[in-house]
Amino acid sequence: MNDTAFARIMESPQLPTLPAVAVRVLELTSRRDVELGEIAKAVEHDPAIATRVLKTVNSSFYGLTQRVGSIRQALAYLGLETVKGLVLGFSLAQAFKGEEEVLFDFEDYWRRSIYSASAARALASIVKCGDADEAFLAALIQDVGMIALWKHYGDHFIQVQDLADANHQALPNLERRHFDVDHAEIGAAMLDGWKFPTHIVDVVRLHHRGPEVPAQDEDMRRIVLLAGMVAESLDADQERSQEALRQYEECAANWFDLRRGTAFAVLKSITEHADELGRMFDLKTSSNPDVDTILEEADRLRRENRISAPSPEFAENTDQLTGFPDRNAFQQQLLSVFETEIPVAILLVGIDGMRELNREGGPGSGDAALAKVSDAVRRTCREAVGTQASIFRFVGAELAVVLQGDSVSRAGLLAERLRASIRLAPLADHRLGLLKLGASLGIATRVEGTRILETPDELLRAAMMAISEARRNGGDSIFEWGDGEPVALAA
Repeated sequence: MNDTAFARIMESPQLPTLPAVAVRVLELTSRRDVELGEIAKAVEHDPAIATRVLKTVNSSFYGLTQRVGSIRQALAYLGLETVKGLVLGFSLAQAFKGEEEVLFDFEDYWRRSIYSASAARALASIVKCGDADEAFLAALIQDVGMIALWKHYGDHFIQVQDLADANHQALPNLERRHFDVDHAEIGAAMLDGWKFPTHIVDVVRLHHRGPEVPAQDEDMRRIVLLAGMVAESLDADQERSQEALRQYEECAANWFDLRRGTAFAVLKSITEHADELGRMFDLKTSSNPDVDTILEEADRLRRENRISAPSPEFAENTDQLTGFPDRNAFQQQLLSVFETEIPVAILLVGIDGMRELNREGGPGSGDAALAKVSDAVRRTCREAVGTQASIFRFVGAELAVVLQGDSVSRAGLLAERLRASIRLAPLADHRLGLLKLGASLGIATRVEGTRILETPDELLRAAMMAISEARRNGGDSIFEWGDGEPVALAA
């Protein structure tokens, strides 16, 4: 880094400034003796930001049991870090929106920022490392230095972007070559001047450096790096998308022991969350990429190149809510079954309307529904196929049933019985009354029509596509994946 170039940019009158409400919130939250009422007053001083925070807090993104009517209530329900993250995120979005007739591609900038932020929050929640909202904020603002470089260098920065040919990973080297500084260094200096927490500043400074340079909060830095890979994997360029997806899969396994199925399940949820996030931030983003197509291409390349999935060691744990073994045990079971010639099938069971249930009755209602469905699935599987079925908590409101041996041929009949038993087990909720539950089910077998699926990941992928089709069909339906396409068994 050239100190003269760095100082020239940092002293530029064109450098973006942080809105007053964000400056005040950062100042207050740096004090140990601050009271929530002081922070609430500071946020409410900017009606536009306060309104957007309340709109977000009351959205399905957070799924609170009761509607929140004030910033003070939001602080009480969600905590200081969450509200601070929202205020800062909205302030930055408001400050750094594009103007008309400018060459800087703000749509692409915010597309990447939103996908990264959504991915970071989801990943931090799953791996249980650090604060999910701090990871969200770090990912959202990691590239703010790009705006500073554009403000200072104008068309020259646009030309350097053109040289990168939309490859974000290639941009820092080109920036250093032309400007003697890169956007990560400038962005970190801006955040430091705004008195952001030092560990977030450090993550932004190092987000284009490899893991050989450790960060103050290495877990958060790795989550932000993974989030950036997710954003790259959703790129329109197929070759770049697949390379980022491969890197994401490998690093997720090595850093956090996330198996391929879990990492990809996260990926599928991110576009939906990012779309909702974009509406909250009132930002214009491109239409969502087709994640199914991206993952199908990854499977095709894996088969073509005979690439094996990463295989870290897992300890079997039990999910406390359902009493079933967790997704790590599920992956281990699949691996062990595929080492034999025993017929095997996966049946995924997903509760319909879980988002609405959590929004209207609160997370407790959703948990009660999952527990109710788990009991129905346990009882029905035991009665229908006995020990030939193993049941697991997969992700979110989904259960996975692994069938072996003779029971594989009865997968469709078992799915029908499961759907019926869930319908006949209504949920009594003290907030919402008596609710009829429904489920979407997806089936995949190792022998898929005329071909044999060669890996556990292929089998899981097929089951995930089948349940996705069941949901697209309106729910309360059963689809089986066979010969490369979903087939309705009951709809």
